[in-house]
Amino acid sequence: MRLLRIATAVALTGGLLTLAAPAATAATTKQYTADFNGDGYGDIAFAAPYAKVGGKGMAGYVAVLYGTKNGLDPAKHTVLSQNTTGVPGTAEAEDTFGEALAIADLDKDGYTDLAVGAPGEDVGTDVDGGSVTVLWGSASGVKGGTTVKDPAVSSHDNWGSLLTTGDFDGDARADLAVGTGGTKSYVIRGGFTRSGATGTVKRIGLPETAYSVDAMKAGDTDGDKKSDLVLTYRTHNTSHASGSWSRGVAYLGSAAGPDTSSPRPLNGGTSIALGDIDGDGYDEIALGNVFTEEDDQSGSLGGRVVVIRGSAGGPVNGDAPMAELTQSSEGVAGTDEAGDGFGGAVSIGDFNADGHGDLAIGVPFEDTTQAEDAGASMVLVGPRLDGGRAISQDTYDVPGTSESTDYFGSDVLLSDVNGDGRADYTVTAGFENEGTGAVWSLHGTTSGITTAGIRSFGPGSLGMSSGYGAFGAGLLG
Repeated sequence: MRLLRIATAVALTGGLLTLAAPAATAATTKQYTADFNGDGYGDIAFAAPYAKVGGKGMAGYVAVLYGTKNGLDPAKHTVLSQNTTGVPGTAEAEDTFGEALAIADLDKDGYTDLAVGAPGEDVGTDVDGGSVTVLWGSASGVKGGTTVKDPAVSSHDNWGSLLTTGDFDGDARADLAVGTGGTKSYVIRGGFTRSGATGTVKRIGLPETAYSVDAMKAGDTDGDKKSDLVLTYRTHNTSHASGSWSRGVAYLGSAAGPDTSSPRPLNGGTSIALGDIDGDGYDEIALGNVFTEEDDQSGSLGGRVVVIRGSAGGPVNGDAPMAELTQSSEGVAGTDEAGDGFGGAVSIGDFNADGHGDLAIGVPFEDTTQAEDAGASMVLVGPRLDGGRAISQDTYDVPGTSESTDYFGSDVLLSDVNGDGRADYTVTAGFENEGTGAVWSLHGTTSGITTAGIRSFGPGSLGMSSGYGAFGAGLLG
């Protein structure tokens, strides 16, 4: 789950934040859009990776909510765990099934499929070896699954800790990128079959010695109809008191997959989104970085989001990013305060249908006047990325009450779920109600995100038990 990885990353660098436990065209804002049942409405997938299943703590499950003309309807859903018929494996303690998710039509049958990571799963005698399962889309929704073979069993732990999809080689088949608990990542080429067959596997290294990959996403920054792979990672640097630097890299797509021979250095961070903000046909890269300057020289007081422009030559970084945002920036709501976690989650989508991607940002550790770490989120209007509006449980018409350690804004997603051509807004509070978690769904309009018709739901809405689970983790759609 992104929130736990964020908190762990900050803790490891000595910070104060800790927790207990397709081709680029104008305004293309994501590589794949979820439609698991092929009805023409966008769907949403998320997980409760720390939920108890069959009496096993932190076994985890995933949920799919199907879009309708009125938006997300909790009554139309599918919940799957490793105890579900047709899903490989068995729900076991600390498997964390759903800690990573990715979407694409992996078998090219016209239905979106859902890849699920369970990085805590024991594989034979390999403790925490991890697993990746593809859950298959169909006319009746997501059902059944197939294990994706680990190409290097026992040479790493936590296979499936990070996932993303893209067509990295431009062959019109979706590929799957898989991260591990360390620095090893792999790209598995399509096509995928329900019998477990895949294309060839390519190991993805980093341009320097590192000890952790924090985030991984794909998009088309150069408009060549091949996906580019973006990673952020941390590496030792003894010249800095914290001993750690956060950095990023983009590998452009090629006929052989991600081109690791010519890495493009980027800013660091803990969350990534790709989408076309300026409407020129090339995806921008938004990098959210929750580190403070005390933790890492790339950080800032309360968190930062750096947006790097796409171009015919790929991402344009250098000394002048497209935008460098904090809560002290003009047009951004709120106040830059220590440990807010601004940028803990990021998403790009066009909620006002003006042909430019807009930016959503999670601020999960934002304090209110009465609640510490209650959390908040905000949406910025592209292409200028201004006109910021904050949305939290203190916002009028948003159900619920801001409470300490809710972490509202743990995950954010801009994606059309009612078929009107405008991205809608889904946001989660991963630790709402003492770690249970909850999800809110808001509509996009020509004037922005509206609270009119907002829906909120938790595990009970899907017939699941409440309790520690981080319901709503890993939003995708």
